[in-house]
Amino acid sequence: MSDSSAPFGQAKYQVRFDWGAAGAERILPGAHVVVVVDVLSFTTGVVAAAERGVPVAPWPAGDEAGAAALAERLGGVVAGRRGEAGPTLSPMSFAGAEAVDELDGPVVIPSPNGGAIAARLAEREVVVLAGALRNRTAVADRVLALQEERGERTIVAIVAAGERETPAGGGAGGGEAIRFAIEDQLAAGAIVDALVGLGIDHTSPEAAVACAAFEGLRHATTHLIGASGSAVELVEQGFRTDVRFASERDASRVVPELRGGVFLG
Repeated sequence: MSDSSAPFGQAKYQVRFDWGAAGAERILPGAHVVVVVDVLSFTTGVVAAAERGVPVAPWPAGDEAGAAALAERLGGVVAGRRGEAGPTLSPMSFAGAEAVDELDGPVVIPSPNGGAIAARLAEREVVVLAGALRNRTAVADRVLALQEERGERTIVAIVAAGERETPAGGGAGGGEAIRFAIEDQLAAGAIVDALVGLGIDHTSPEAAVACAAFEGLRHATTHLIGASGSAVELVEQGFRTDVRFASERDASRVVPELRGGVFLG
């Protein structure tokens, strides 16, 4: 874990912002709350599931055996692939879907981005919340309530998931890189904006820039997210309604919190 005094740890600030799993590690030391943001689609899906009373267990994509073992231990099921019957990574598989009302246990959702980050945070002594455009004000209200319960300043680390991808040619040193995702930038900025509105406004430069991006573009967020590369990809795959659902701002008061490795509303 990175030392909170490191140059990129943002340790002086109450509201911090960074990208991906590595970014979470940079800004986690000293934080009391982590808000994971993966608009298209993990955290939006978690919010949609919570709206229907369905718990979600995050899991990294690519480990099918681990996901199955976790589902068995929790007495739940593993989400299917987008387009299949039943719960999937698609938020619309929960929103308005009567089939999810018959689920007896949590849904394990493998995800390469937000789910993988949340799974890594499950064992940390920190409150982990699922943030999206749909619940950005509710998330800020929850942070304020936690601060009031603690009776002292609460430090918030906001982590935009972005999109993991392998650089062309393997990149310098190989491994994976994080692709900038405007939907996560705007949603993270929207959450910072809501926090600032509640007086939680000692923001790092990184968080302030994300907030300014949202403030300057708040009237164009639906269009911009719909025109983003992530959205275009989903639309081409037949999931236009997922994009529309994820672009709705302040449509939900549900704030899923990770408890015992499961997001509960």
